[in-house]
Amino acid sequence: MSRTHVTITCAILVLALASFQTADAISDSPDIKLGGEIRLRGEAFDNLLDLADSTHDSYEFYRLRTRIWLQANPRPGLQLFFRFGNEYRMGRGENDSGIRDPESKLSIDNGWAEVARRRFRFRFGRMNLMYGEGFLIFDGTPADGSGSAWFDAMKLTLLRGSTEVDLLAAKIDEEGFGGSSRDEDLYGVYTRGAKVDLYLLRRLKRMESSSASGTIRPKRKTMAVGFRLAHQPDQGIRYALEGALQDGTFDKNESNGYGGYCRLGWRSPGRIHHGLEFGGLYLSGDDPTTEEYEGWDGFYSEWPKYSELYVYTMYDNTTRISPNEPGTWTNLMAGWLDLSAGPPRHQISARITSLRSVKDHTGAGEGSNRGLLLALRADAVLGEGFEGQIVAEFFDPGDFHAENADQAWYARWQLTASF
Repeated sequence: MSRTHVTITCAILVLALASFQTADAISDSPDIKLGGEIRLRGEAFDNLLDLADSTHDSYEFYRLRTRIWLQANPRPGLQLFFRFGNEYRMGRGENDSGIRDPESKLSIDNGWAEVARRRFRFRFGRMNLMYGEGFLIFDGTPADGSGSAWFDAMKLTLLRGSTEVDLLAAKIDEEGFGGSSRDEDLYGVYTRGAKVDLYLLRRLKRMESSSASGTIRPKRKTMAVGFRLAHQPDQGIRYALEGALQDGTFDKNESNGYGGYCRLGWRSPGRIHHGLEFGGLYLSGDDPTTEEYEGWDGFYSEWPKYSELYVYTMYDNTTRISPNEPGTWTNLMAGWLDLSAGPPRHQISARITSLRSVKDHTGAGEGSNRGLLLALRADAVLGEGFEGQIVAEFFDPGDFHAENADQAWYARWQLTASF
C-alpha cells in the first residue's frame, strides 16, 4: 500500500471516529477533543545562502500550514492522538525562478497511542519529541522545514516522585523506503529530575547518504552524554546551562566532540516585564589536519534555534568546512546580549550576537570571525486564538568567510489562528 493510500485511509478513520458525535457533542465531551490551526507566513531573504551579491539568492515566498487534530480517551489510562497537516509554499526569486510545491499533500503529522499507569506511561507511534531547549532532540525526521517535526518512535516514561525517566527508540530511516538517507536509528535515556536533567543518546547512521544538492553525508555513529540545569520563572533571575560530550565514528575515522550553552538573565516584575539576558554557545569543530573528526554532531537539532538567517548559511555547501561536513550547527562559538520588554501577551526583543569559528583557517577566509548578527522579534496575542509575529535579522560577515562576502538579511511576518 502506498504512503498516499495509508494517509487517506487514516484520515478517513479519524473523520469517521469524529462523526460518531456531533461537533457540539465533541466539544462538550471529556473523552474527545477536536482542534486545529491555520498559519500564514511571509518570508524574504537576500544573500544568506552564499553571502554573495553576484549570485541570485534573493527570495520572497509564503508558507501556508494547516493542521487539524483529534484527541480521544476511550477508557481510563488510554489516550489516542491524531494530527493531520500540510504546508504549501509558493513565491518567486530574484532570477524569476518560481517556488512552487508540486502538490499540497495531507500528511500524518502525529499519530500515537499512550497507555498510562501509576508508575509509567508508554507511548508509541508518530510523535513530537523535545528535550530541554531542543539542544540535541527536536526537529525530527521529515526534513520539510517548518511543516512538522515528528519522530516515528516508542517512549517508555518511568515515574518516581519528582523524577521521570524516558527510555526512547526511534526509526529515522530504513533502507528500501525511498528518500536519500538509509538505515538510521536513535536510542536514548533521558532523566528529568527536580534540579538537573541527565541523558545518554545513541545515534546510528549505518550507511552514507546524499543530500538533495548531491553532498555525500558519511556513515556516522555517535554516543552523547549530557546534562541540563534550568530555572526559568516568569520574573526574577533566570538561567539555563547544558553541556554534552560525544564519542563515536565519522566515516572510517574515530570522532569526538563537545558542546554546550549557558544563559543568565533577569525579568522584572510588574505589568510590563523588562528582560536582560547574556548568553554563550560552544560547539566543537573539526581540525582538518588530523584523521580524527572533532566536529559537533547536532543529532536532530538543525532547526533555527540560534538564528533564522545563519542556519541557511551554515547548511549551504558553499560555507561548509569540508565536502563531508554535516552542515548546520557545528564549529561555532557565540556570545549574545538580549533585551526584551512587554506584558505577558506581547513581547518585543532585540539581540546582538557575535559569531566565531572554533577552529582557525577552516572557512573560505583567513580568520575565525564569522561575523555580527542583529535580530529583532515581536510577538503579540491579537485576540482569542489569534497571534502575530514579526522577525528581522541582519548579518555582517567576518573574515571567516570569503574576503568579498556580502551582508545578508532575513525577514518574516506570521499570523496564526487556532481553535
